[in-house]
Amino acid sequence: MAGPLARWIFARVLKSALVFETEAIETYRRLQEGLEAGRSCAAHLADSLCHLLEEEQQHWKILTDASAGKLGVEELEQILDGHLYAGIGGILPLAGEGLARWAGELSEALAQEEKTYIFYSNLRRMSKIPVVKRAFEVLAHMEKEHIDILRALLGRAAPLASGARSPGSSGAPGAS
Repeated sequence: MAGPLARWIFARVLKSALVFETEAIETYRRLQEGLEAGRSCAAHLADSLCHLLEEEQQHWKILTDASAGKLGVEELEQILDGHLYAGIGGILPLAGEGLARWAGELSEALAQEEKTYIFYSNLRRMSKIPVVKRAFEVLAHMEKEHIDILRALLGRAAPLASGARSPGSSGAPGAS
């Protein structure tokens, strides 16, 4: 990056991104604690939450490595290739008591993931630095998968399109 202004802007963007990721990590840890506290659930819910928490922790690492200048396109490609959730095809929508027990928290997590997806998608479009652009593209792709996982658990069929949308447009929380 060229000058001090560009470095300052990049640092502010990364700080904002880390706020999103910290919130997501806390959300999925709280949900997992609910599982461990004896709140019964389907196996695919527990597996999905474990995957989501692991990926949010990986996002934290991507962002901190990017801020330290330790992240290259090759590493990003490896992360993107290895992140897909193998269990996504086996996710069945929660129903009955399971849906009643988990819908509120999962809906909150979905809203948070949608905001983060929009944030990363917009940053990807605005970035002029190839490795930074690719980093935000990878993060947006991973967030999109999180949205798909949560929508599957909640039985919401219409995922976000590949482009970012504003929170008030279709595909946003409450739009289904």
